[in-house]
Amino acid sequence: MRLLILTLIAATTMWGQTQETPATFERPGYESPLPVLLEVGTYHSGVTNGYGYWRGADAALWLRHNPRFTPVFLFNSQTRPGVTQQNIGFFSFANWSKNFYTTQGFSFAPARNGVSLFPHQRYDVKGFYKPAFNRRLVLAAGYSHFSFGSLTKGHIYNTGFIYYPRKMIVEGNYFLNRNQPDNKLSSSASVAAQRGQEGKYWVGAVVGGGKEVYTYIATTPLEVNLNSVSAQLFFRKWLSRHYGYYISLDHQNKFGAYTRTGVTGRMFFEF
Repeated sequence: MRLLILTLIAATTMWGQTQETPATFERPGYESPLPVLLEVGTYHSGVTNGYGYWRGADAALWLRHNPRFTPVFLFNSQTRPGVTQQNIGFFSFANWSKNFYTTQGFSFAPARNGVSLFPHQRYDVKGFYKPAFNRRLVLAAGYSHFSFGSLTKGHIYNTGFIYYPRKMIVEGNYFLNRNQPDNKLSSSASVAAQRGQEGKYWVGAVVGGGKEVYTYIATTPLEVNLNSVSAQLFFRKWLSRHYGYYISLDHQNKFGAYTRTGVTGRMFFEF
C-alpha cells in the first residue's frame, strides 16, 4: 500500500480561505457584518502517482455579535483511498485595542485505521499589530504546535504582514517548521492578494512554496525531504445581503511525490 505523505508545511491558516480581518481595523470598503455567518462546502482533488481521488466537506460557524471577541466553530471531513477522518476545531478573534488583536485556536482529530490526515491535536496563536507610521499596514507573528501521536509532532513559527492598498488586501507569510522526531527543520512562504469589497465580491490568488523535511514513522522509519509549490485562484460573491458563494481552483506540485489539482465550492449565509 502506498504511503499517504503527511503535509507538515502549514497553510496560511488552519481555517482556510474563510478568514476575515476584524472590523476594528477599518478595512477599505468594509461594511459591518451581520452577526452570524455560516459556511458549508465541499472540495475534491485528483492526485497523480497512484494517490487517487481525495474529497471532503467542511463547515464554519462565525458568531460576530461582540466586536471584541469573535468565536468560530469548524468542522472538516476528508476521504482518501482507504481512510476517512474528521477534524473539529475552534478559532477566535480577540480585539485588545484599535492597534492590536490576536487569533487563537485549537483542533483535534481522532485517528482512523492508523493513518492521520489531520493532526491529532493542534494549537495556534497569532498576534497582529497596526503600526502608527502606516495605518494600512498590519504586522503579524505567530506560533503553532501540532501532534500526530507520541513521536510525530512539531512547532511552527511564522511571521508576516497584511497591507490594504485601496480596495485590495495583500498578505505575506513565512513559516519555519521544527518537526520531531530528529528535530528536522524546514520552511515555506506564501503571498496572497485579493481585490473587492465586503458585501459585493472578492477575487484573488495565493502562491506558495517551500520544503518538507520530516521522519515518517512506519515499520521502517522513512526520511522525507520534498520541495513543493502551489497556486490557488478564488472568487467570493454575494448574491444578496444574506447569502452568496465561494469557489476556488488550486494546483500543488510536490516534486518527486505527486501533483494535485483541486476545486472547492462553498455557500455562505449571513443573518
